[in-house]
Amino acid sequence: MLRYAQLLVLVEREHALVVAGAWEELAAVDALRRELVAQLPAVPPAAAAAALSRATEIQARTSGLLADGVDALRRELGTLSQGRAAVRGYGAAAAPVHARLDLAG
Repeated sequence: MLRYAQLLVLVEREHALVVAGAWEELAAVDALRRELVAQLPAVPPAAAAAALSRATEIQARTSGLLADGVDALRRELGTLSQGRAAVRGYGAAAAPVHARLDLAG
């Protein structure tokens, strides 16, 4: 049962990191969680049901937060892309026309 309790702790930690936006720490906790899951048996014992149910609930909320964050980032990148295109358009319109110089004297 200890491994399932550890899994629940890691899932809770991941959720807290996502809520806090602590992306640098998230990868390390994710790696620990994946390592632990790889060690678990394919069929969990019945006594692990409560911990697994809670972990599943928290993981679903975490996945939702991450999906929302990805959507927001896509919108922001789209806005930045449109802004850059507008700036390039203004820049091209404002570019000075170079007069030809007669250097022959």
